[in-house]
Amino acid sequence: MRRRAAALALTALGLVAGNPSPETLEYVVQSGESLWSIAGQEEVYADPLLWPVIYRFNRDQIQDPALIYPKQRLQIPKVVDGKAAMDER
Repeated sequence: MRRRAAALALTALGLVAGNPSPETLEYVVQSGESLWSIAGQEEVYADPLLWPVIYRFNRDQIQDPALIYPKQRLQIPKVVDGKAAMDER
């Protein structure tokens, strides 16, 4: 599973670099959340190991992936590795 998640994350990084405007979800950070916990949510990726996708996509506003703040608005790509990451669950 880790290998699959790492491969998806690396592919998504390529997606972000290759496509300046993929379909995204705007996510408002709540108190106590981390990129890990956000990526692990069922309505996001349901896989905390995909947190680097969120980080890389929002590097313009996240300097340190360990430091995100309540009410911060993040853009989360809906497609990872060419597949819908946030399908109808």
